[in-house]
Amino acid sequence: MTKSPVLNTFLWFPENMDAALKFYVAELGAEVLSENRVGDQLFTATFSIGGQVLVGMNYPGTPGFNDSISLSLSVDGQPEIDKYWDAITRDGEEVQCGWCRDAFGVSWQIVPNDLSSYLSNPDPAKAAYANQALMKMKKIVVADFVQD
Repeated sequence: MTKSPVLNTFLWFPENMDAALKFYVAELGAEVLSENRVGDQLFTATFSIGGQVLVGMNYPGTPGFNDSISLSLSVDGQPEIDKYWDAITRDGEEVQCGWCRDAFGVSWQIVPNDLSSYLSNPDPAKAAYANQALMKMKKIVVADFVQD
């Protein structure tokens, strides 16, 4: 019997994966599953964030991360949005519509689990309001999806 293929996200860090991994463990609750070191230098590591397995490689010459791919972190409510957003943007940067970049250049989306309930509200006026509100946000503020 053969195993089904497993899809993992692979991230190539330009010689700063040790720092990235420490940050992901401390701030995002990452769990390091394995490390491959060459001498003192971290070469690859497998880790998980929120149950998603990621593989990182630490090697010079990467073209760098860009916004064509991002990691989406679905969280439970505003306090978790604030917690993860603040951690990632502390040395990173805010972008738009719940997107931000960490200090290592990785793009993230920090979104509430119930985002689609606002954006796809059966009431077209409420859905339009929520979509327009999202376009004006950097960090998502759940309360701003509801009209007064």
